[in-house]
Amino acid sequence: MQSGLGRELSSAFVESWYEDWRITLKHGYGNNSVHLVLASNSATSAGLAVAVYSAIRKTSRPVEVWVIQQGLDVETIASMRKFWSGAAAVHFLTMKPLPWYWATEKFPLLAWARIQVGDLLPPHVSRCIYIDTDTLVGRDLVELFDMPLDGNPIAMAINNNVPPEVVAYLNSIGIDPGCWFNSGVALIDVEAWRRCSATDELIRFKRSMPPVLWFPDQDLLNKYFAGRILKLDPSWNRRDLAYSAEGQILHFAGPTKPWEMSEDFGHPGLRAWREVYALWGRTPAPKREHKIKMRAASVARHVLSLGRKLHGVASGQRIQQG
Repeated sequence: MQSGLGRELSSAFVESWYEDWRITLKHGYGNNSVHLVLASNSATSAGLAVAVYSAIRKTSRPVEVWVIQQGLDVETIASMRKFWSGAAAVHFLTMKPLPWYWATEKFPLLAWARIQVGDLLPPHVSRCIYIDTDTLVGRDLVELFDMPLDGNPIAMAINNNVPPEVVAYLNSIGIDPGCWFNSGVALIDVEAWRRCSATDELIRFKRSMPPVLWFPDQDLLNKYFAGRILKLDPSWNRRDLAYSAEGQILHFAGPTKPWEMSEDFGHPGLRAWREVYALWGRTPAPKREHKIKMRAASVARHVLSLGRKLHGVASGQRIQQG
């Protein structure tokens, strides 16, 4: 026998699925829809709710939402479906397994989800916009979604004002600091990624990079697609709280996220985020830290790094002896 909560959740699911079905019949699938992809766990669910809602409200064509999720509970998913009732359709996907030691204390394994879009999205999705959950959409995504890629597999905005220590780090791994793109907002040619098996190739290419990356998926995408990235206008990925959300995609890329702040501190962008969040009306989930697992992953990465260095030394000695 179902509990009262169980009946409530079942009813919420039926209502949200019916709404998805009704809007899909009205608008249809295919090339008309803007395909929006995000990745989220319970800790970033508040950001997910706001980012998608703002995108739906600002976009002039139907938005089909694809969420690569990890650990979102049934009640949260039902609440999001209801909150995003204006979407053409909402889909929740599961990321394919990746090496567990790729996770760090700052970046969970889910941060790598965007490299799997070619495998996770169905064949009818030929391109998509990927945005991080710490974003607020303040402009029509149709302009970005329809933008010609000119043969490039991905489009991103440049990272500006890179600190000296990051410049040194980028130089050490062979990335030009002046052409270092931010992966928080990306237009992706999904069809092209499928043709070249980009997911498998990115995973293979990652093994050739240092085990310890400061900006994991971002560094991989920059390195692998070097010379094949279309440069977006900064307004598509504005990482500055001083800006209004209007006419931008605001990206709250700092260490403290909007759902972790108690006020807007006078910043118009943060105020706009909080206004949308208030419409959802749910309390953010606490951030769960799997410290033991993260430390084990850190140890594994450093062991790999040390092994590569020792292998390089041994190879050099053999060459000298030869």
